Amino acid sequence: MNVVSVAGSTSGSTAITVEPTLASGNSYKYKVAANPTMPKIGDTCQSGYTNWDGKAEIAAVTGQKIVVAEVDSNNKCIAAGMTDVVTAEQVEA
Repeated sequence: MNVVSVAGSTSGSTAITVEPTLASGNSYKYKVAANPTMPKIGDTCQSGYTNWDGKAEIAAVTGQKIVVAEVDSNNKCIAAGMTDVVTAEQVEA
């Protein structure tokens, strides 16, 4: 699975694209961390993961990594990918 992160439209957000597209009946989950673990095919992706609709920008910090997993109806990993997070510049107050 190919995961790409580009700066989002607001400070501290990233826009994620995933290829190939989501298979019918499946959904996405993600986690952001300094060194997240990649799930293996068949792993359950529940604890530590957040549901994602495949469109919404995600709050994150540049320099972290994001793992996106495609899961079936039982939260079992079908495919996964990881990339470095790129966010819109954060403005100091």
